[in-house]
Amino acid sequence: MKVLSNSVYFSVFLVITGFTYISAQVNSGTVKFKHTTYFEYENMPADMPKSHDTYMSLTFNNNESLYEKDKEVKTENTENDNTPRMFRRMRDRSNKTIYKEVNSNILLEHIEFFGKEFLVSDSIADIKWKVSAGEQKVILGFTCMKASYKDSTTNIIVFFTPQIPLRFGPDKFGNLPGIILEVQSAQMHILATDFIKNNPEIKKPEKGDKLTRKEFDKIRNEKMQEQREMWGRRGGEVRIIRQ
Repeated sequence: MKVLSNSVYFSVFLVITGFTYISAQVNSGTVKFKHTTYFEYENMPADMPKSHDTYMSLTFNNNESLYEKDKEVKTENTENDNTPRMFRRMRDRSNKTIYKEVNSNILLEHIEFFGKEFLVSDSIADIKWKVSAGEQKVILGFTCMKASYKDSTTNIIVFFTPQIPLRFGPDKFGNLPGIILEVQSAQMHILATDFIKNNPEIKKPEKGDKLTRKEFDKIRNEKMQEQREMWGRRGGEVRIIRQ
């Protein structure tokens, strides 16, 4: 990955230091997000949606965050007996809760998968972001800086604000000197829609069969392989529509 020059690092430091000095009092709150997931598979019916929106909330304090479905948003369930099973399961995957505790480097993810509940333990991802100090945008009145990460399989762009100088973000994203307010990738678009300065109660998830990330991935991969084989026999498979 390309290394930033010392002058660019110094510029980032100055910008972040200035924002942090102004906004150091913001150490807790709630950010609302619209989380859009994109998907498509071969031989997909023309009238079947190619994206799914979920409305999420991120509550946080100095040490903890919780990313979950926004309980204040009521969405209409349009599924019926003719809704493809694969589409239902894709929707189920968005029904997850992600808890982070920075001081202990703990991530807990509550997942509903094939009708079962799992509580998956992991460490917080140490993403090696490349910060672009000169690229900024305003989201919900907060000045945000651009950061990106790219490898052989992943290409992600985010915008974070040093005006809320905590290392959290939606989904599993974070590890930047400011709350992430937007995520862009081929598979998803996550955008902050509201910010509430409050002191929310954050409860660590406890329900579900307790597994490590490695144990859960093994179960998930086996089930997904079964699904691929089934859809392969039917002449269709899932593929990403954005690159």
